Amino acid sequence: MEVDSLFFDSFPSSETDEIRGTAGVILDKLGSKLDCKITFTGEAILPCDRCLEDVTIQISFQERLIVQLGEATNTEDDIWTLGPECHELDLSQPLFEWIHLHLPSRRLHEQDALCDSTVTKYLVGNPGNSSDSQGLSNEEGNDENDGIDPRWNALKDLK
Repeated sequence: MEVDSLFFDSFPSSETDEIRGTAGVILDKLGSKLDCKITFTGEAILPCDRCLEDVTIQISFQERLIVQLGEATNTEDDIWTLGPECHELDLSQPLFEWIHLHLPSRRLHEQDALCDSTVTKYLVGNPGNSSDSQGLSNEEGNDENDGIDPRWNALKDLK
């Protein structure tokens, strides 16, 4: 199954629609249950956290879903239950969620040189900025009595 912008059109809450890839599903029947093994391989185009230019991020994962037959349909639990009225299995919602869960929390170009140089020069050269190009703070933490509410001073006497 191809995953592209048409797939993400049905999910308005999507972080991006620039994810392309291929999903494969293998169904194994285990008694009255189905073991669904879903694999996905693709790439996402997202803004870089450092320079806001597009960065291509590879996504690859394998997930598993157990589906059993029962009296009523329930797709909210870890093990799905399909009632007698269901005749097909729609895996689009869990696939959408798994794709978004496997997106990295930090999206950066692999090398600093690939970032937009005008933005990185501004980040490094701005004296009011306390971050380097890696997003790490250069300032030492000095919270010794800086702007402490005087009501908290009474707590110091409890030592």
